[in-house]
Amino acid sequence: MKIVGGWKALFLFVSALFLFPMICMAEYRFELTPRISVSQVYDDNIYLDNTNEKSDYLTTASPGINLMISSINNSLSLDYSPTWVFYDEYDENDTVRHAGNLAFWQNFAEHLRFNLTDAYIQSEEPLEETEDVEGVRSTRNIYKRNTGRASILYQFGPEDTLTFGYRHSLLENEDVTLDDGKIQTPFGNMTYWFDIKNGLELNYEFTDAKFSRDDSSIAGDDYTGHAAGIRYIYRFTENTNGSIGYNVTTRDFDGSTEDYNIHDGSIGFEHALSSDVSLSLGGGYFTQKNERSGDETGYSYNASLAKRLERGSFSIGAQGGWDEAYLEAERRGFTRYWSANSRLDYMFIQDLNGYAGGSYRRDEDSANREWKTWRANCGLRLMFMRWFSLSLTYSYAQRDDDIDVEDYTDNRVILTLSTSKLYRW
Repeated sequence: MKIVGGWKALFLFVSALFLFPMICMAEYRFELTPRISVSQVYDDNIYLDNTNEKSDYLTTASPGINLMISSINNSLSLDYSPTWVFYDEYDENDTVRHAGNLAFWQNFAEHLRFNLTDAYIQSEEPLEETEDVEGVRSTRNIYKRNTGRASILYQFGPEDTLTFGYRHSLLENEDVTLDDGKIQTPFGNMTYWFDIKNGLELNYEFTDAKFSRDDSSIAGDDYTGHAAGIRYIYRFTENTNGSIGYNVTTRDFDGSTEDYNIHDGSIGFEHALSSDVSLSLGGGYFTQKNERSGDETGYSYNASLAKRLERGSFSIGAQGGWDEAYLEAERRGFTRYWSANSRLDYMFIQDLNGYAGGSYRRDEDSANREWKTWRANCGLRLMFMRWFSLSLTYSYAQRDDDIDVEDYTDNRVILTLSTSKLYRW
């Protein structure tokens, strides 16, 4: 599986499509932001081991560049940064990380738009915390992950849209004891408002997941699945709406893994208390119908409160229900979870910003194994001499697992000096 090659091909293809007409037209706007940062990192448990913790100092150097080209009918954003990583004591882990992002949209007609996004990461860090992924590794072996999404959106009314698209996710692990995988997901969504107060959302997606191993052992079972949902929305006022929805998800595995269907009903409420405060509440009930074993049932919920402050913002939330994890270092499968989180961002003075946040999550799998995860972080960032910044951050992570060897506690302190400058023409 050659993830890097695929990402580069996509990058060059989209860039060529966009840049060719740009040569002949003058109405494009350019923004170029080169940057570089150097960091000193102290990590007191680099392998996330619960009995033999090994600490180390890491030095990183990360140049980067962001390019944005836009016009009235299209836009292209490219961001790329390699990071050279040097370990003080365990220098066998020295490596180069890579992170790249691409976003592109093109209007084909007045109400027809094409959207494309792609994100690539290569890293050896054992805590993988990207969107929808909370993987944990106990080594510093490199992994590569690429996630892309392409869609066509047609707007046929003031708030009415029809979307068809395709998502593609790839994971490649240099650790031969972990699965490599590929998940492909074509999807479609429609939002339609009958009048100013009554709206309807429909969605469907098909999932095809395949896994492999680089050693002689057997990888996790491949599967296919469907997910379909419907949600009715009622707008009480301009700032308040409620909803009721139902979703069904199916999983059909090729091997011995048990097939299952999930039926999930929910109600929701959203209200803007003011221009600075928003509130969202939701609850529901789900049933996992298994092919052989007994059914599993549970409640789902979500709540969030966000407030803009005079010098920052604050948010607090909680979520719970069911989850799946197959394309991760830990193949957790179907789990039930309960979680809570909060974050505060604040500007102390003109050029000094700070933040603090934390989260808690409890998971339970189909075998009744349970694990709890705590995360916390805080930091300060001082901007000076117009293009420079100095930041100090601290992060904490802890896991308490029924399987004791999976427990860990990790503390990290990072001091970073950065510079960047924006050029426009």
